[in-house]
Amino acid sequence: MMGMRVRQTGWYGLGILILAGAWAFAQTPVDPNMLVTTQVPVASPRRLADFDLPGMTNRINLTTQVPWDIVQLIEYLAQKGGLNNMVIGKGVGGVTTKLKFDDVTVAEALEIVLSVNSLAYEVHNGILTIMTDQEYKLLYGMSFYDQKTARLIELKFADPVRVAMMLEKMKSSIGTIVADPVTGTLILIDTPDKIAEMQVVIAKADLPTVSRIIPTETRTFVLQYADVERIQSEVTAMLTKEAGAVRSDQRTRTLIVTDLTHNMRRIEDLVKAFDTRPKQVFIEAKIVQTTLNDQFSLGINWNHLMAGIDPRYSVRSSVRPPGPASPVGTLTYNTIAGNGDLSVVLDALKSVGDTKILSNPHVAVLDGQEAIIEVITDQPYKELTIESGTTNITGVTYIFKKVGVTLGVTPRINDQDLISVAVKPEISSIATWYDGLPQEGTPVIRKSMAETSVMVKNGVTIIIGGMIENVKEMQTYQVPLLGAIPLLGRLFRSDAETKENREIVVFLTPRIVSGEEPHQLLQEIKKTPKPMRTTGGSSETKPMKPVR
Repeated sequence: MMGMRVRQTGWYGLGILILAGAWAFAQTPVDPNMLVTTQVPVASPRRLADFDLPGMTNRINLTTQVPWDIVQLIEYLAQKGGLNNMVIGKGVGGVTTKLKFDDVTVAEALEIVLSVNSLAYEVHNGILTIMTDQEYKLLYGMSFYDQKTARLIELKFADPVRVAMMLEKMKSSIGTIVADPVTGTLILIDTPDKIAEMQVVIAKADLPTVSRIIPTETRTFVLQYADVERIQSEVTAMLTKEAGAVRSDQRTRTLIVTDLTHNMRRIEDLVKAFDTRPKQVFIEAKIVQTTLNDQFSLGINWNHLMAGIDPRYSVRSSVRPPGPASPVGTLTYNTIAGNGDLSVVLDALKSVGDTKILSNPHVAVLDGQEAIIEVITDQPYKELTIESGTTNITGVTYIFKKVGVTLGVTPRINDQDLISVAVKPEISSIATWYDGLPQEGTPVIRKSMAETSVMVKNGVTIIIGGMIENVKEMQTYQVPLLGAIPLLGRLFRSDAETKENREIVVFLTPRIVSGEEPHQLLQEIKKTPKPMRTTGGSSETKPMKPVR
Protein backbone atom coordinates (compact mmCIF):
# COMPACT_ATOMS: atom_id res chain seq x y z
CA MET A 1 0.00 0.00 0.00
CA MET A 2 2.95 2.36 0.48
CA GLY A 3 3.57 2.67 -3.28
CA MET A 4 -0.05 3.55 -3.98
CA ARG A 5 -0.03 6.23 -1.26
CA VAL A 6 2.96 7.81 -2.96
CA ARG A 7 0.99 7.95 -6.20
CA GLN A 8 -1.93 9.60 -4.48
CA THR A 9 0.25 12.46 -3.21
CA GLY A 10 1.03 13.52 -6.80
CA TRP A 11 3.51 16.41 -7.38
CA TYR A 12 2.82 17.84 -3.92
CA GLY A 13 3.93 14.57 -2.33
CA LEU A 14 6.95 14.48 -4.64
CA GLY A 15 7.99 17.92 -3.39
CA ILE A 16 7.81 16.71 0.20
CA LEU A 17 9.93 13.70 -0.68
CA ILE A 18 12.52 15.90 -2.41
CA LEU A 19 12.76 18.25 0.58
CA ALA A 20 13.05 15.32 2.96
CA GLY A 21 15.83 13.86 0.83
CA ALA A 22 17.67 17.21 0.77
CA TRP A 23 17.49 17.42 4.56
CA ALA A 24 18.77 13.87 4.85
CA PHE A 25 21.71 14.79 2.61
CA ALA A 26 22.61 17.74 4.80
CA GLN A 27 22.96 15.32 7.71
CA THR A 28 25.13 12.83 5.75
CA PRO A 29 28.95 13.18 5.69
CA VAL A 30 30.38 13.71 2.21
CA ASP A 31 32.58 10.98 0.77
CA PRO A 32 35.23 12.81 -1.33
CA ASN A 33 35.63 9.80 -3.63
CA MET A 34 32.08 9.58 -4.93
CA LEU A 35 28.93 11.56 -5.66
CA VAL A 36 26.55 11.79 -2.75
CA THR A 37 23.20 10.59 -4.11
CA THR A 38 19.94 9.22 -2.90
CA GLN A 39 16.96 7.84 -4.77
CA VAL A 40 13.47 9.18 -4.14
CA PRO A 41 10.51 7.08 -5.25
CA VAL A 42 8.29 8.75 -7.85
CA ALA A 43 4.82 7.58 -8.89
CA SER A 44 4.95 4.46 -11.03
CA PRO A 45 2.33 1.70 -11.55
CA ARG A 46 2.38 -1.20 -9.16
CA ARG A 47 1.24 -4.59 -10.37
CA LEU A 48 -2.19 -5.71 -9.26
CA ALA A 49 -0.64 -8.91 -8.00
CA ASP A 50 1.30 -6.87 -5.44
CA PHE A 51 -1.91 -5.83 -3.69
CA ASP A 52 -3.75 -8.04 -1.25
CA LEU A 53 -6.83 -8.45 -3.42
CA PRO A 54 -8.79 -11.73 -3.50
CA GLY A 55 -8.59 -13.96 -6.58
CA MET A 56 -5.88 -12.03 -8.43
CA THR A 57 -3.79 -15.19 -8.75
CA ASN A 58 -6.63 -17.30 -10.16
CA ARG A 59 -5.77 -18.52 -13.67
CA ILE A 60 -8.17 -18.18 -16.62
CA ASN A 61 -8.49 -18.98 -20.34
CA LEU A 62 -10.44 -16.65 -22.64
CA THR A 63 -10.68 -16.56 -26.43
CA THR A 64 -13.18 -14.39 -28.34
CA GLN A 65 -13.46 -13.08 -31.90
CA VAL A 66 -16.30 -10.70 -31.00
CA PRO A 67 -15.50 -7.26 -29.53
CA TRP A 68 -16.53 -6.87 -25.90
CA ASP A 69 -17.80 -3.82 -24.10
CA ILE A 70 -14.89 -2.74 -21.89
CA VAL A 71 -17.00 -2.35 -18.75
CA GLN A 72 -18.52 -5.82 -19.22
CA LEU A 73 -15.08 -7.35 -19.76
CA ILE A 74 -13.72 -5.74 -16.57
CA GLU A 75 -16.72 -7.03 -14.60
CA TYR A 76 -16.24 -10.51 -16.09
CA LEU A 77 -12.57 -10.64 -15.06
CA ALA A 78 -13.44 -9.33 -11.56
CA GLN A 79 -16.05 -12.08 -11.23
CA LYS A 80 -13.46 -14.71 -12.18
CA GLY A 81 -11.18 -13.39 -9.45
CA GLY A 82 -13.93 -13.11 -6.87
CA LEU A 83 -13.33 -9.37 -6.55
CA ASN A 84 -16.43 -7.74 -5.02
CA ASN A 85 -15.06 -4.27 -4.02
CA MET A 86 -14.59 -2.36 -7.26
CA VAL A 87 -15.51 1.10 -8.60
CA ILE A 88 -15.51 1.96 -12.32
CA GLY A 89 -15.29 5.65 -13.24
CA LYS A 90 -17.91 7.31 -15.41
CA GLY A 91 -15.35 8.05 -18.12
CA VAL A 92 -14.53 4.38 -18.68
CA GLY A 93 -16.07 3.10 -21.91
CA GLY A 94 -15.53 1.64 -25.39
CA VAL A 95 -15.10 -1.85 -26.84
CA THR A 96 -12.20 -4.26 -27.00
CA THR A 97 -10.62 -5.98 -29.98
CA LYS A 98 -10.11 -9.74 -30.32
CA LEU A 99 -8.91 -11.42 -27.12
CA LYS A 100 -6.97 -14.61 -26.47
CA PHE A 101 -5.81 -15.41 -22.90
CA ASP A 102 -4.27 -18.83 -22.34
CA ASP A 103 -3.55 -19.83 -18.73
CA VAL A 104 -2.88 -16.33 -17.31
CA THR A 105 -3.78 -14.91 -13.91
CA VAL A 106 -6.73 -12.61 -13.42
CA ALA A 107 -4.36 -9.81 -12.42
CA GLU A 108 -2.29 -10.16 -15.63
CA ALA A 109 -5.38 -10.23 -17.83
CA LEU A 110 -6.91 -7.19 -16.11
CA GLU A 111 -3.66 -5.19 -16.38
CA ILE A 112 -3.42 -5.90 -20.14
CA VAL A 113 -7.02 -4.88 -20.75
CA LEU A 114 -6.55 -1.62 -18.81
CA SER A 115 -3.22 -0.69 -20.44
CA VAL A 116 -4.34 -1.17 -24.08
CA ASN A 117 -7.39 1.00 -23.37
CA SER A 118 -5.37 3.78 -21.54
CA LEU A 119 -7.11 3.11 -18.26
CA ALA A 120 -5.55 3.65 -14.84
CA TYR A 121 -6.30 2.16 -11.44
CA GLU A 122 -5.60 2.60 -7.75
CA VAL A 123 -6.22 0.46 -4.70
CA HIS A 124 -7.23 1.94 -1.38
CA ASN A 125 -8.44 -0.02 1.66
CA GLY A 126 -9.05 -3.10 -0.51
CA ILE A 127 -11.19 -1.23 -3.05
CA LEU A 128 -10.09 -1.25 -6.70
CA THR A 129 -10.94 2.00 -8.53
CA ILE A 130 -10.66 2.06 -12.33
CA MET A 131 -10.55 5.39 -14.23
CA THR A 132 -9.25 6.89 -17.45
CA ASP A 133 -5.64 8.06 -17.60
CA GLN A 134 -6.91 11.60 -18.19
CA GLU A 135 -8.90 11.46 -14.94
CA TYR A 136 -5.77 10.20 -13.20
CA LYS A 137 -3.77 13.18 -14.52
CA LEU A 138 -6.41 15.60 -13.22
CA LEU A 139 -6.15 14.03 -9.77
CA TYR A 140 -2.38 13.62 -9.46
CA GLY A 141 -0.79 15.86 -12.08
CA MET A 142 0.92 13.09 -14.01
CA SER A 143 0.15 10.13 -16.21
CA PHE A 144 -0.40 6.76 -14.60
CA TYR A 145 2.14 5.29 -17.04
CA ASP A 146 5.00 7.78 -16.54
CA GLN A 147 7.91 5.57 -15.47
CA LYS A 148 10.03 8.15 -13.58
CA THR A 149 12.30 8.18 -10.59
CA ALA A 150 14.05 11.01 -8.70
CA ARG A 151 17.61 11.33 -7.44
CA LEU A 152 19.29 13.94 -5.27
CA ILE A 153 22.96 14.67 -5.94
CA GLU A 154 25.12 16.86 -3.70
CA LEU A 155 27.99 18.49 -5.59
CA LYS A 156 31.26 19.04 -3.79
CA PHE A 157 32.91 21.52 -6.14
CA ALA A 158 30.93 22.37 -9.30
CA ASP A 159 28.28 25.06 -9.67
CA PRO A 160 24.89 23.26 -9.76
CA VAL A 161 23.34 25.87 -12.09
CA ARG A 162 26.14 25.37 -14.63
CA VAL A 163 25.86 21.57 -14.42
CA ALA A 164 22.05 21.77 -14.81
CA MET A 165 22.50 23.69 -18.07
CA MET A 166 24.74 20.87 -19.34
CA LEU A 167 22.15 18.23 -18.44
CA GLU A 168 19.17 20.10 -19.87
CA LYS A 169 19.77 18.71 -23.37
CA MET A 170 20.20 15.17 -22.04
CA LYS A 171 16.92 14.77 -20.18
CA SER A 172 13.93 13.11 -21.77
CA SER A 173 10.64 14.83 -22.60
CA ILE A 174 9.22 13.80 -19.21
CA GLY A 175 12.38 14.74 -17.27
CA THR A 176 12.94 17.65 -14.86
CA ILE A 177 16.19 19.11 -13.44
CA VAL A 178 16.26 21.42 -10.38
CA ALA A 179 19.46 23.19 -9.22
CA ASP A 180 19.99 24.78 -5.77
CA PRO A 181 23.14 26.98 -5.72
CA VAL A 182 22.95 27.56 -1.95
CA THR A 183 23.22 23.92 -0.92
CA GLY A 184 25.04 22.77 -4.07
CA THR A 185 22.34 20.19 -4.78
CA LEU A 186 20.90 18.82 -8.02
CA ILE A 187 17.48 17.15 -8.20
CA LEU A 188 17.05 14.85 -11.20
CA ILE A 189 13.59 13.51 -12.16
CA ASP A 190 13.60 11.24 -15.20
CA THR A 191 13.65 7.64 -16.34
CA PRO A 192 16.25 5.42 -14.64
CA ASP A 193 18.27 5.09 -17.86
CA LYS A 194 18.44 8.86 -18.39
CA ILE A 195 19.43 9.47 -14.78
CA ALA A 196 22.25 6.94 -15.09
CA GLU A 197 23.55 8.77 -18.18
CA MET A 198 23.40 12.15 -16.42
CA GLN A 199 25.28 10.81 -13.38
CA VAL A 200 28.22 9.93 -15.61
CA VAL A 201 28.36 13.53 -16.88
CA ILE A 202 28.04 14.92 -13.33
CA ALA A 203 30.96 12.81 -12.09
CA LYS A 204 33.14 14.23 -14.89
CA ALA A 205 32.08 17.84 -14.16
CA ASP A 206 32.38 17.81 -10.34
CA LEU A 207 36.17 18.19 -10.15
CA PRO A 208 38.31 19.79 -7.39
CA THR A 209 39.65 22.26 -9.96
CA VAL A 210 36.17 23.80 -10.22
CA SER A 211 35.23 26.06 -7.34
CA ARG A 212 31.62 26.82 -6.51
CA ILE A 213 31.00 30.37 -5.27
CA ILE A 214 28.77 30.21 -2.21
CA PRO A 215 26.62 33.37 -1.72
CA THR A 216 27.91 34.44 1.69
CA GLU A 217 28.46 37.78 3.40
CA THR A 218 31.00 38.96 5.96
CA ARG A 219 30.20 41.16 8.97
CA THR A 220 32.46 42.77 11.56
CA PHE A 221 31.23 42.99 15.16
CA VAL A 222 33.10 45.17 17.67
CA LEU A 223 32.12 44.05 21.16
CA GLN A 224 31.63 46.66 23.84
CA TYR A 225 30.98 44.59 26.96
CA ALA A 226 30.87 40.83 26.31
CA ASP A 227 33.86 38.50 26.46
CA VAL A 228 35.25 37.81 22.99
CA GLU A 229 35.97 34.10 23.57
CA ARG A 230 32.52 33.41 24.99
CA ILE A 231 30.72 35.13 22.10
CA GLN A 232 32.98 33.38 19.58
CA SER A 233 32.01 29.96 20.94
CA GLU A 234 28.31 30.85 20.76
CA VAL A 235 28.61 32.15 17.18
CA THR A 236 30.60 29.09 16.09
CA ALA A 237 27.75 26.83 17.20
CA MET A 238 25.34 28.75 14.92
CA LEU A 239 27.47 28.78 11.74
CA THR A 240 26.31 27.01 8.59
CA LYS A 241 28.39 23.88 8.04
CA GLU A 242 31.02 24.18 5.30
CA ALA A 243 29.96 27.77 4.62
CA GLY A 244 30.38 29.78 7.82
CA ALA A 245 33.57 30.92 9.55
CA VAL A 246 34.47 33.23 12.43
CA ARG A 247 37.72 34.96 13.42
CA SER A 248 38.43 37.04 16.52
CA ASP A 249 40.92 39.62 17.76
CA GLN A 250 41.20 39.94 21.52
CA ARG A 251 43.15 43.19 21.30
CA THR A 252 40.43 45.09 19.42
CA ARG A 253 37.54 42.98 20.82
CA THR A 254 36.45 42.22 17.26
CA LEU A 255 34.63 39.29 15.64
CA ILE A 256 34.68 38.79 11.86
CA VAL A 257 31.88 36.44 10.80
CA THR A 258 31.25 34.96 7.35
CA ASP A 259 28.04 33.04 6.67
CA LEU A 260 24.94 32.79 4.50
CA THR A 261 22.79 35.91 4.48
CA HIS A 262 19.74 34.38 6.14
CA ASN A 263 21.85 32.95 8.98
CA MET A 264 23.75 36.22 9.47
CA ARG A 265 20.58 37.83 10.82
CA ARG A 266 20.37 35.17 13.56
CA ILE A 267 24.03 35.71 14.43
CA GLU A 268 23.50 39.48 14.63
CA ASP A 269 20.57 39.00 17.03
CA LEU A 270 22.70 36.70 19.19
CA VAL A 271 25.58 39.21 19.40
CA LYS A 272 23.17 42.02 20.34
CA ALA A 273 21.59 39.89 23.07
CA PHE A 274 24.95 38.96 24.60
CA ASP A 275 26.81 42.25 24.12
CA THR A 276 24.72 44.40 26.47
CA ARG A 277 25.92 46.77 29.16
CA PRO A 278 26.12 44.82 32.44
CA LYS A 279 24.39 46.27 35.45
CA GLN A 280 26.41 47.24 38.48
CA VAL A 281 25.72 47.11 42.19
CA PHE A 282 27.23 49.58 44.65
CA ILE A 283 27.62 47.83 47.99
CA GLU A 284 28.11 49.85 51.14
CA ALA A 285 28.99 47.95 54.29
CA LYS A 286 29.16 49.00 57.90
CA ILE A 287 30.96 46.69 60.27
CA VAL A 288 29.96 47.53 63.83
CA GLN A 289 31.22 46.14 67.13
CA THR A 290 28.92 46.28 70.15
CA THR A 291 30.03 45.42 73.69
CA LEU A 292 26.89 43.78 75.05
CA ASN A 293 25.56 44.67 78.46
CA ASP A 294 24.14 42.00 80.75
CA GLN A 295 20.63 42.34 79.34
CA PHE A 296 21.80 41.41 75.82
CA SER A 297 24.64 39.04 76.75
CA LEU A 298 23.19 36.35 74.45
CA GLY A 299 23.06 38.68 71.48
CA ILE A 300 21.02 41.54 70.10
CA ASN A 301 17.26 41.02 69.99
CA TRP A 302 16.45 43.03 66.91
CA ASN A 303 12.68 42.97 67.35
CA HIS A 304 13.01 44.33 70.88
CA LEU A 305 15.60 46.86 69.75
CA MET A 306 13.42 48.28 67.00
CA ALA A 307 10.21 48.36 69.06
CA GLY A 308 10.50 52.06 69.85
CA ILE A 309 11.78 53.20 66.44
CA ASP A 310 9.85 54.64 63.51
CA PRO A 311 7.71 51.86 61.92
CA ARG A 312 9.48 52.44 58.62
CA TYR A 313 12.53 50.74 60.09
CA SER A 314 10.80 47.47 60.90
CA VAL A 315 13.02 44.39 60.91
CA ARG A 316 12.09 41.32 58.89
CA SER A 317 13.67 37.94 59.54
CA SER A 318 15.46 36.55 56.50
CA VAL A 319 16.84 33.09 55.83
CA ARG A 320 19.13 31.32 58.21
CA PRO A 321 22.25 29.70 56.77
CA PRO A 322 22.06 25.91 56.51
CA GLY A 323 24.44 23.59 58.25
CA PRO A 324 25.72 23.20 61.82
CA ALA A 325 26.20 26.24 64.06
CA SER A 326 29.61 27.80 64.28
CA PRO A 327 31.59 27.54 67.56
CA VAL A 328 30.50 31.01 68.65
CA GLY A 329 26.82 30.83 67.75
CA THR A 330 24.55 30.75 64.74
CA LEU A 331 24.59 33.70 62.36
CA THR A 332 21.27 35.45 61.84
CA TYR A 333 20.08 37.36 58.80
CA ASN A 334 17.52 40.16 58.80
CA THR A 335 16.53 42.93 56.43
CA ILE A 336 15.60 46.44 57.39
CA ALA A 337 13.82 49.04 55.28
CA GLY A 338 14.12 52.75 55.80
CA ASN A 339 15.48 54.22 52.59
CA GLY A 340 19.05 53.44 53.54
CA ASP A 341 19.19 55.70 56.63
CA LEU A 342 21.09 53.68 59.23
CA SER A 343 21.70 56.48 61.70
CA VAL A 344 18.49 55.61 63.59
CA VAL A 345 19.55 51.97 63.87
CA LEU A 346 23.04 52.84 65.04
CA ASP A 347 21.61 55.16 67.69
CA ALA A 348 19.36 52.35 68.89
CA LEU A 349 22.38 50.05 69.25
CA LYS A 350 23.75 52.37 71.96
CA SER A 351 21.05 51.02 74.29
CA VAL A 352 22.55 47.55 73.89
CA GLY A 353 26.07 48.54 74.87
CA ASP A 354 29.13 50.45 73.81
CA THR A 355 28.99 50.59 69.99
CA LYS A 356 31.65 51.65 67.54
CA ILE A 357 32.05 51.37 63.78
CA LEU A 358 35.09 49.27 62.93
CA SER A 359 34.97 49.98 59.22
CA ASN A 360 32.75 51.47 56.52
CA PRO A 361 34.00 49.90 53.26
CA HIS A 362 32.16 50.33 49.97
CA VAL A 363 32.73 48.80 46.58
CA ALA A 364 31.08 48.66 43.14
CA VAL A 365 30.82 45.28 41.45
CA LEU A 366 29.38 43.99 38.17
CA ASP A 367 26.18 41.98 38.24
CA GLY A 368 27.02 38.36 39.02
CA GLN A 369 30.61 39.04 40.11
CA GLU A 370 31.93 38.52 43.64
CA ALA A 371 33.16 41.43 45.75
CA ILE A 372 35.53 40.73 48.65
CA ILE A 373 35.49 43.06 51.65
CA GLU A 374 38.19 42.55 54.31
CA VAL A 375 38.69 44.26 57.64
CA ILE A 376 41.55 42.26 59.10
CA THR A 377 44.55 42.54 61.40
CA ASP A 378 47.85 40.77 60.87
CA GLN A 379 48.43 39.22 64.30
CA PRO A 380 52.15 38.43 64.85
CA TYR A 381 53.56 35.63 66.96
CA LYS A 382 57.02 34.21 67.47
CA GLU A 383 58.38 30.99 66.09
CA LEU A 384 61.65 29.95 67.74
CA THR A 385 64.41 27.94 66.11
CA ILE A 386 66.06 25.53 68.60
CA GLU A 387 69.53 24.04 68.16
CA SER A 388 69.30 20.31 67.59
CA GLY A 389 69.86 18.31 70.78
CA THR A 390 69.88 21.40 73.02
CA THR A 391 67.51 24.07 74.32
CA ASN A 392 69.55 26.89 72.84
CA ILE A 393 67.53 29.40 70.80
CA THR A 394 69.31 30.07 67.53
CA GLY A 395 66.76 32.32 65.88
CA VAL A 396 63.38 34.01 66.12
CA THR A 397 60.92 34.29 63.24
CA TYR A 398 57.74 36.38 63.33
CA ILE A 399 54.74 34.86 61.62
CA PHE A 400 51.51 36.73 60.94
CA LYS A 401 47.97 35.37 61.09
CA LYS A 402 45.06 37.27 59.57
CA VAL A 403 42.12 37.77 61.91
CA GLY A 404 39.07 39.97 61.49
CA VAL A 405 36.14 40.16 59.10
CA THR A 406 36.16 38.78 55.55
CA LEU A 407 33.00 39.23 53.53
CA GLY A 408 32.25 37.74 50.10
CA VAL A 409 29.24 39.32 48.41
CA THR A 410 27.84 38.29 44.98
CA PRO A 411 24.80 40.29 43.80
CA ARG A 412 22.52 39.23 40.97
CA ILE A 413 19.87 41.58 39.55
CA ASN A 414 16.61 40.24 38.11
CA ASP A 415 14.23 41.92 35.65
CA GLN A 416 12.21 43.50 38.49
CA ASP A 417 15.28 45.24 39.95
CA LEU A 418 15.33 42.89 42.91
CA ILE A 419 18.80 41.93 44.09
CA SER A 420 19.66 38.39 45.11
CA VAL A 421 22.71 38.70 47.34
CA ALA A 422 24.86 35.64 48.02
CA VAL A 423 26.70 36.38 51.27
CA LYS A 424 29.71 34.51 52.68
CA PRO A 425 30.81 36.18 55.95
CA GLU A 426 33.74 34.93 57.98
CA ILE A 427 34.65 36.39 61.39
CA SER A 428 37.89 35.22 63.00
CA SER A 429 39.57 36.13 66.29
CA ILE A 430 42.22 34.72 68.63
CA ALA A 431 40.53 32.57 71.26
CA THR A 432 43.65 31.71 73.26
CA TRP A 433 47.38 31.09 72.97
CA TYR A 434 48.66 27.54 72.84
CA ASP A 435 51.91 26.61 74.58
CA GLY A 436 52.90 30.12 75.64
CA LEU A 437 51.95 33.65 76.55
CA PRO A 438 50.30 36.07 74.11
CA GLN A 439 52.60 36.73 71.14
CA GLU A 440 54.84 33.97 72.49
CA GLY A 441 52.86 30.78 71.88
CA THR A 442 50.78 29.72 68.90
CA PRO A 443 47.43 31.54 68.45
CA VAL A 444 44.27 29.47 68.41
CA ILE A 445 42.00 31.05 65.79
CA ARG A 446 38.25 30.97 66.35
CA LYS A 447 36.11 31.39 63.21
CA SER A 448 32.45 32.05 62.61
CA MET A 449 31.30 31.56 59.02
CA ALA A 450 28.20 30.84 56.98
CA GLU A 451 26.84 31.14 53.45
CA THR A 452 23.36 32.06 52.26
CA SER A 453 21.37 34.08 49.71
CA VAL A 454 18.98 36.91 50.53
CA MET A 455 16.53 38.54 48.09
CA VAL A 456 16.06 42.26 48.77
CA LYS A 457 14.75 45.34 47.01
CA ASN A 458 17.08 48.01 45.69
CA GLY A 459 18.46 50.01 48.64
CA VAL A 460 17.25 47.67 51.41
CA THR A 461 19.79 46.91 54.13
CA ILE A 462 20.78 43.37 55.12
CA ILE A 463 21.79 42.81 58.75
CA ILE A 464 24.12 39.93 59.57
CA GLY A 465 24.25 39.31 63.32
CA GLY A 466 24.97 36.56 65.79
CA MET A 467 28.76 36.87 65.53
CA ILE A 468 29.47 36.93 69.28
CA GLU A 469 32.86 36.51 70.91
CA ASN A 470 33.77 36.22 74.59
CA VAL A 471 36.80 38.37 75.38
CA LYS A 472 38.91 37.95 78.51
CA GLU A 473 41.40 40.67 79.41
CA MET A 474 43.69 41.29 82.36
CA GLN A 475 43.52 44.86 83.70
CA THR A 476 45.88 46.37 86.27
CA TYR A 477 44.69 48.90 88.88
CA GLN A 478 47.28 50.92 90.86
CA VAL A 479 47.65 53.96 93.10
CA PRO A 480 49.16 56.77 91.07
CA LEU A 481 52.92 57.21 91.57
CA LEU A 482 53.08 54.66 94.38
CA GLY A 483 52.16 51.81 92.13
CA ALA A 484 55.14 52.53 89.90
CA ILE A 485 57.75 52.10 92.65
CA PRO A 486 59.91 48.99 91.99
CA LEU A 487 59.17 46.07 94.30
CA LEU A 488 57.32 48.22 96.82
CA GLY A 489 54.84 49.23 94.17
CA ARG A 490 53.28 45.77 94.14
CA LEU A 491 51.63 46.68 97.43
CA PHE A 492 49.76 49.47 95.64
CA ARG A 493 48.75 47.45 92.51
CA SER A 494 46.14 44.79 91.81
CA ASP A 495 45.32 42.71 88.73
CA ALA A 496 41.78 41.73 87.74
CA GLU A 497 40.40 39.67 84.88
CA THR A 498 37.55 41.23 82.93
CA LYS A 499 35.11 39.39 80.68
CA GLU A 500 33.12 41.00 77.88
CA ASN A 501 30.65 39.72 75.27
CA ARG A 502 31.07 41.48 71.97
CA GLU A 503 28.88 41.10 68.92
CA ILE A 504 30.00 42.09 65.46
CA VAL A 505 27.17 43.24 63.20
CA VAL A 506 27.50 43.73 59.45
CA PHE A 507 25.13 46.06 57.59
CA LEU A 508 25.07 45.53 53.82
CA THR A 509 23.19 47.97 51.57
CA PRO A 510 23.24 47.05 47.84
CA ARG A 511 22.09 49.67 45.33
CA ILE A 512 21.75 49.29 41.55
CA VAL A 513 23.82 51.86 39.65
CA SER A 514 24.32 52.49 35.96
CA GLY A 515 28.04 53.19 36.15
CA GLU A 516 27.67 56.64 34.58
CA GLU A 517 26.97 58.67 37.73
CA PRO A 518 29.46 58.89 40.64
CA HIS A 519 28.77 56.50 43.50
CA GLN A 520 27.36 58.18 46.58
CA LEU A 521 27.45 56.90 50.12
CA LEU A 522 24.21 56.69 52.06
CA GLN A 523 24.97 59.76 54.14
CA GLU A 524 25.71 61.71 50.97
CA ILE A 525 22.38 60.80 49.44
CA LYS A 526 20.54 62.48 52.33
CA LYS A 527 22.43 65.75 52.04
CA THR A 528 21.08 68.70 50.07
CA PRO A 529 23.82 70.46 48.08
CA LYS A 530 24.60 73.95 49.38
CA PRO A 531 24.28 76.91 46.99
CA MET A 532 27.51 78.17 45.52
CA ARG A 533 28.92 81.23 47.21
CA THR A 534 29.86 84.30 45.19
CA THR A 535 33.44 85.58 45.36
CA GLY A 536 34.30 89.26 45.92
CA GLY A 537 32.50 91.99 47.83
CA SER A 538 29.78 92.66 45.29
CA SER A 539 27.00 90.32 44.34
CA GLU A 540 26.70 91.88 40.90
CA THR A 541 28.07 89.92 38.01
CA LYS A 542 31.06 91.58 36.44
CA PRO A 543 31.17 91.74 32.65
CA MET A 544 33.79 89.50 31.02
CA LYS A 545 36.68 91.13 29.29
CA PRO A 546 36.82 90.71 25.56
CA VAL A 547 39.32 88.23 24.19
CA ARG A 548 42.23 89.93 22.49
